[in-house]
Amino acid sequence: MAWIESHQELGRHPKALKLTRLLKAEQPGTALPAVVGYLHFLWWWAMDFAQDGSLARYDAYEIAEAAQWNGDAQAFLDALIEAGFIDRKGDDLTLHDWDEYAGKLLERRAKDRERKRTAAEEAKRERGTPNNSDGKPTERGRTPSLPNLTQPNQHNQTKPNQHNPTLPNQTKPSAAPAESLEQTFAAFWNEYPRKVGKTKCFDVWKKLKPSAELVEKIMAAVMAQKQTAQWQKDGGAYIPHPTTWLNQGRWDDEVPEVRHQEGGQNGRTSQDQPATTGFHEAD
Repeated sequence: MAWIESHQELGRHPKALKLTRLLKAEQPGTALPAVVGYLHFLWWWAMDFAQDGSLARYDAYEIAEAAQWNGDAQAFLDALIEAGFIDRKGDDLTLHDWDEYAGKLLERRAKDRERKRTAAEEAKRERGTPNNSDGKPTERGRTPSLPNLTQPNQHNQTKPNQHNPTLPNQTKPSAAPAESLEQTFAAFWNEYPRKVGKTKCFDVWKKLKPSAELVEKIMAAVMAQKQTAQWQKDGGAYIPHPTTWLNQGRWDDEVPEVRHQEGGQNGRTSQDQPATTGFHEAD
């Protein structure tokens, strides 16, 4: 589990206090502890999806959603810029001092991945097949040749037409055309519980061009994730924007196991939540 630096002075830092004032003007009742939480959610998200600190490829809605801000997305982004937590240079947006706070950690994570990869390759070589004197694998260690896939299968060869031996039999009718992007998107949109940004979401769908298999996988993932506590909490306040969900390939998310509580009321369900271990990296 990765961690980021979280300085104790953040709770009383002038920038955090300014951000609180700006957000409170947009959404009365916003408190400093909540603002500190928004910042940490944004930084945690960036550790996975904006590791270089650049937010140029994300819009205001995606940035606000990453921080768990439920108010006006553009106002939230403008407040982050004005308070100095995000730097704007032309059209480019970057997290302020990201390299200083997260760059070393990301470098450490990369070195750790490389170390583990090297160790795995070394272990594989030690378990591997014996080599000849030239360093190449012996015959018994080589991958067997694959059959010639271009040769016709005798069961699938075309038989001559009974009425005219020179003509092959008529082929079977082709399968029905696949559903159009409009139809599959309509099905997705109808099933997805948070209906915001439909036009932009459809643009993402067209770029994705999901196959029939992927559409089936997406629909199954939506229906499964709708049953999770996160998507049902506070009337769906934590459901990702559909555009973000598609952009991030969230259909591959592992859905926590939903189980019935023993002695629960009204058949409600609960799901195991990950334990909070603080801002540190597990050994």
